[in-house]
Amino acid sequence: MRLLICTTDADPCPAAQQVWTTTGEILQPAELGITAADVAAVYAAGFAAVLGAWLLGYPVGVVVSLIRKI
Repeated sequence: MRLLICTTDADPCPAAQQVWTTTGEILQPAELGITAADVAAVYAAGFAAVLGAWLLGYPVGVVVSLIRKI
């Protein structure tokens, strides 16, 4: 698939700055500035979010089950 992109941050994009490219060229992580450290940081943040939700939800579940037994 070919896409028309603007190589500058302008709105509207000047005609001289418009180029045709493929999705394969656009989706290169290195060209977007995504490094291994960025991926690791996002993975760690996701893991922390899931663990944090579990750490909040588990005690609430235990308390609710204890209240229901009363």
